[in-house]
Amino acid sequence: MIRRRPIPRSAYRYTLKPKAPSLRYELILGGSVIRYSDGREICQPSAAGWREYARRVEAMVRRQDFRCCLCNRRLALRDATFEHQRRRGMGSAFRDDRSVDSAGNWINGAAHWVCNSKKG
Repeated sequence: MIRRRPIPRSAYRYTLKPKAPSLRYELILGGSVIRYSDGREICQPSAAGWREYARRVEAMVRRQDFRCCLCNRRLALRDATFEHQRRRGMGSAFRDDRSVDSAGNWINGAAHWVCNSKKG
């Protein structure tokens, strides 16, 4: 029986360098959300960002008394999606994931997945 030795591991370890602060945006909520200078907030595609996105959808569903903002039918939390008032075209260039603006007005809502896809 021939025994082979394991391949030795390299001493080199790659570490990701932290990014420098940006002049265009700031990271808030532990890096899960980006806030731009015009006030828009965008949840990041990370585990923390997805949790924050789900928390915001749940807050909107409760605010709307479990009603869809498009069809006004009963809305379950598992069927709710983020309905952006301003469309997310151009590769989400104008995306805003806030539920209220700086003045306290409602700007986005929660809708059924089907209703949101029909609207476009």
